[in-house]
Amino acid sequence: MIYKYKTAQERNVGDNMKIKDLYAGKNMPMDFVIGKLNGFHGTFINEKNIKYYFIIDGKASVTINDETSEVEKGDVVLIPINAKHSIEGDVEFAIICTPSFDINSEKII
Repeated sequence: MIYKYKTAQERNVGDNMKIKDLYAGKNMPMDFVIGKLNGFHGTFINEKNIKYYFIIDGKASVTINDETSEVEKGDVVLIPINAKHSIEGDVEFAIICTPSFDINSEKII
């Protein structure tokens, strides 16, 4: 099956980020979305999903628990289940969640 970026549904996630849903939905084995962030997205803990960020373009600061790292084009970030995490920057990135993202399992800190 083919999922087209051009026809993917776009939505706002907070004040500073837009998401394009390429492969996302309840009860799927994973979600694959493209995020465009300009600013700070917030601090979260997810009790169900492992998250991966693949940086497509731009730069950002990613904090996982108490460790902050600078990321740029080509970098991959792994966010384990139950890790406190945040991202800030001007960046386009693929977000992969496995299993599929469950908003009820994510808590804002």
